[in-house]
Amino acid sequence: MKELRVLIESLAPAGEEQLSAWFTLPIDADIFEERLKVSMDSEDYRIIEKELPFADEVKEDTIAGQLNNLYTLFTELPSDMQEDCEELLCFYTSLEELHTQRNDIIHYPLCKNMTDVARTVLEQNPAYNALSETIIRYFDFEGYGQYLDDNGKFVETDNGIYELP
Repeated sequence: MKELRVLIESLAPAGEEQLSAWFTLPIDADIFEERLKVSMDSEDYRIIEKELPFADEVKEDTIAGQLNNLYTLFTELPSDMQEDCEELLCFYTSLEELHTQRNDIIHYPLCKNMTDVARTVLEQNPAYNALSETIIRYFDFEGYGQYLDDNGKFVETDNGIYELP
């Protein structure tokens, strides 16, 4: 898994040194206070850079505790969804919504197009498997793939295709 990290800067009073440090998620409160000289629960800091697949959910004033909560939601996603999180978040309003629906999302990791998805879906169907080879060879997988695409919600990624609920 790619390292998730943020650059946080303390909001020092006028005349004092402004401290900043990179933190890998989850953020440890003791290390946070040691590096920035402010409490993790205070509002005396801001996030100035982020390397996160859910970066749109993190604003300058997001508190470290919320970062840790987002990290937990992210790590509870299946590993394939973690890799494709940025692309999947384009179809959800938040990481929390993606997390809530994670068990309803179907991943076809070996599929590169909807014809592959059609073939995979049919291979898992007992009625299709009961057909003879002479009939199967005439089946229009491309047409069925188009039907699935027209009547479902699919996301193509470098790691396969996802079917969203």
